[in-house]
Amino acid sequence: MSIGAITMNIIIFGGNGFIGRVLQEKVKNHGHEFSVLDLPEEDILKPETFADKVKSFSARAIINMAGVLGGVKDAPPVQKMFEVNAMGNLKLLEVARLAGVKNYIFMSSPTVHGENTIGSHQERFSPFNPKHGYGASKAAAELSMKQFAKENPKMKITAVRPTMVLGQNAKLPHAPVDFIKTVISGKPIEIYGAGHHEREWIWIDDVAEGITRSIEYCAAAEPGYYPLFLSGNRIAMRDLAEKVASKLGGKVVFTPSTKQSFTLTTNYEESQKILNWRPQNDINDIIEKLIIFLKKSNRENDYY
Repeated sequence: MSIGAITMNIIIFGGNGFIGRVLQEKVKNHGHEFSVLDLPEEDILKPETFADKVKSFSARAIINMAGVLGGVKDAPPVQKMFEVNAMGNLKLLEVARLAGVKNYIFMSSPTVHGENTIGSHQERFSPFNPKHGYGASKAAAELSMKQFAKENPKMKITAVRPTMVLGQNAKLPHAPVDFIKTVISGKPIEIYGAGHHEREWIWIDDVAEGITRSIEYCAAAEPGYYPLFLSGNRIAMRDLAEKVASKLGGKVVFTPSTKQSFTLTTNYEESQKILNWRPQNDINDIIEKLIIFLKKSNRENDYY
């Protein structure tokens, strides 16, 4: 199938968020038209607020970016996560079906798989074993989509699992951001255990490009359910800390291991091949961009 050969009208649900604003530009640059549905006018838990609009737009694809985050300071209880991330997604999927939209893309997460051992990366079809409510809510959404695809054999449903996304105005407490802020404040970076546990990082522009490629892949695919990773830049936490420290003249110290010191990595090569995509920003590029943003925000006393 030819990626990028199909242009279409796309609905981006929840498209005014952190990733959604960058995605809008990528979609437009690929020659697609798009409409954004988002709060406060449209509520994913209330199909009556958006069903007529979905039908009137005559869209060929819907991207669901609406969701409740986990791992943030004011994270809601798990019940709310499941309501929005799982049931809300199912409501939107049913609206898409009734409107004749056959291409559906859901923003999931590698956290559906939980953790893995170093060197044994999660595969696209690895079992689900989430460690927290957010990952569990995304896993529930994917399981329901997989069943939905079986019951609606004309639909093409893609679950896109971006790894941890970095960029200006990110709200999650990601390690690279915390490490840079720590050194800027004159403190040493603390690493749990030996720091051999690994994670993966991706810059916001790269993930927006990957989502756009996923839309085009979905449109050209046969009906069914397709999980894909958007990931790259695998690195051990001690190596990440040392890179940051070396660029800013800081130091790294090691403390006893905690429950946070686990590995979550993916076998992303197959997904990259399917989408003809790979991140253009490596981990050094990401660190350097974050340093620029964080030094500026530190001077201006802005929240990052």
